[in-house]
Amino acid sequence: MQSAVHDAVVELIAEQQAAGEHLGVQVAARWRGQLIVDVASGWLDPDRRRPVNANSLFCCFSVSKALAARRLWSLIVDRRLDPKQRVAMYWKGFTAPVTVAEVLTHQAGLHRVPENLDAEFLLDAAAGLSWVAKLLPAWAPGTSSGYHTLTYGWLVRGLYEAVTGEPLPAVIDHDVFFGLPADQAWRAATIVESASARGLSWVGDRAHPAREAMPPAFIPDWNDPRLRATCQPAFSGWSSARALAAHVDAITPAEYELARELYVDGLDRVLELPVRRGLGVELGGRFEGGAVGALGPHERAFGHGGHGGQVVVRDPEAELTIAVLVNLLVDADLAAPRTTTVCELIRGLCDAY
Repeated sequence: MQSAVHDAVVELIAEQQAAGEHLGVQVAARWRGQLIVDVASGWLDPDRRRPVNANSLFCCFSVSKALAARRLWSLIVDRRLDPKQRVAMYWKGFTAPVTVAEVLTHQAGLHRVPENLDAEFLLDAAAGLSWVAKLLPAWAPGTSSGYHTLTYGWLVRGLYEAVTGEPLPAVIDHDVFFGLPADQAWRAATIVESASARGLSWVGDRAHPAREAMPPAFIPDWNDPRLRATCQPAFSGWSSARALAAHVDAITPAEYELARELYVDGLDRVLELPVRRGLGVELGGRFEGGAVGALGPHERAFGHGGHGGQVVVRDPEAELTIAVLVNLLVDADLAAPRTTTVCELIRGLCDAY
């Protein structure tokens, strides 16, 4: 069974690469606690001089948000943090009347970044923490959800550090990091982003929360060594697919009880997309019309997607964990389908056994 699923994924990835959908890609899947898929294909760089292997490191982008949420889950399990309490109870100087749960589920209304956002601001952790601590909600907290694209990272980091009195750990697990360590840069993927990969073309010139969450004028250089190394857990996770799958597969029963609870089921006002969200994670299930994303049809499955097609999925009902990491950030319309196709293939083959 292991060989059959692995070989099927190898074949699918080869087809996608032949169609120009990937530069480099890793896929890992664990079923019933065993690694059954471990695919590494393509190139780490656009010059195609460095081949991808199973130990290569990729930027997780917003998959990092789920990794950051798990840092807070541990505090909740230890009863050092209460999701129903206001953030200001833990974070001195925090002004918005929002709860921990509203932050983790993107219901706080704190999605806005400075209009003149630049790389220097992203690199200044103190500036980011100060910004969100003084930010006022754009809507009544808890009344709707709107994706906190970048501010989520400062919010979670600030909460963690306020509760523990310690810096957010840069090393999350074996080969899972917040910020790319300088001594590991040699095995990290170069990011190649297409001009339309950010998916904001639908916003146009109109005033919109999406423009407030990620100003179109700010186009980050994701290969800037400083940006790769920064600890900003909205986007700065680095891992291999194998290590990412192992980390998420090891979630404890107490953490799973936190992850699986549904808080949001409706339209996201920043993304203008239907979402199902728990505490810091996206949830599986069918959307209106029956559509299913990469997380699959099971409502208790959880995980997170990331810019350009990154994803991690944990489906306890299927006893399955999947991680997909890529370095070619293609058009937004293509990014999700290519990843969803991989996840659906693995899920379908595992269901057959």
